[in-house]
Amino acid sequence: MSTEPRTAVVNIFVHKPLEIDEPDWCTGTHDPRAQYKVDISHDGPEHVIAPGGQELFRAFLTQAPFSSVDRTIGLYIEPSIEPHTCTPDEVEQLAADLEAAADRLRELGRELAAVLAGGGR
Repeated sequence: MSTEPRTAVVNIFVHKPLEIDEPDWCTGTHDPRAQYKVDISHDGPEHVIAPGGQELFRAFLTQAPFSSVDRTIGLYIEPSIEPHTCTPDEVEQLAADLEAAADRLRELGRELAAVLAGGGR
């Protein structure tokens, strides 16, 4: 019989509010399901990019300030269009819409560059 104290490792959840700095561009809405600091993200307003009335992309600034991989502010871009077969006219319209969407994505990229350069905390 050992005279050493016995110990055990027990996983527990410590749940308490965490006050974090909020960048100016963040909407202030955070996922209430975040359980760990690495789950926390700052997200800017969502931009729906829908030239010609067809939604092609959704985009917003985002940052995971406690990430173990990358803490840089970036532009999250999610394509909305599903693969489908097009007529020649639909191909032309889609190509024109993609050109307009590219212009909008470039604008959002410039906004990101300004934030990264210190134009928005």
